[in-house]
Amino acid sequence: MTLAIPGAADRAALADVVGRVVRLDPAAVVRLRDAGGAVALWAGTPFGVLVTTGAPGHVAPADVTVVASDLLAALSVVDAPEVDPGSAVDDRWRGDLPGEVAWEVIGHLAAEEVDAVVARADAARLDEPVWEAAGVRVPARCVVAVAGMGWPEAGAPVPVALSGDGAWLRLEVGAAAIVRHRRPALTVLV
Repeated sequence: MTLAIPGAADRAALADVVGRVVRLDPAAVVRLRDAGGAVALWAGTPFGVLVTTGAPGHVAPADVTVVASDLLAALSVVDAPEVDPGSAVDDRWRGDLPGEVAWEVIGHLAAEEVDAVVARADAARLDEPVWEAAGVRVPARCVVAVAGMGWPEAGAPVPVALSGDGAWLRLEVGAAAIVRHRRPALTVLV
């Protein structure tokens, strides 16, 4: 198994996001998908939302799930364009991913307003809306996940951009994002 990310800055940015995921959940797994010249990274969070980011490069096999802490160690310890991301644990991935989506930005939350929205989220149930833009209601869990990831970073005036495609919503901060189904998946009992 191989993860190739040629740029040192891209490897560092990927390691930063994986490190934030591991801080939230030390047992997290990440899914790496080859996207034709880029690698898309997906990870679940304790908040029931996905974290995603990407970097120029490729991964083989083209769709694999690995333990986040193993990937973090590989990216942090080995300073090379090509690393072994760890053993495949594909059976540990749960949930859907959005398809190839052209995300349309429909609203922004200024960085200085995030704390106020998080304060409202702290008083709300996780699925209660705490922010709305263009008729899209954002549940508390999404904003709490943004804050849990440490975004936006102190002193960085990067706004949170809200996008949607009908079925999914996305809160983007820089090159990373929180993604969630707009309607929760149904639980099937057998």
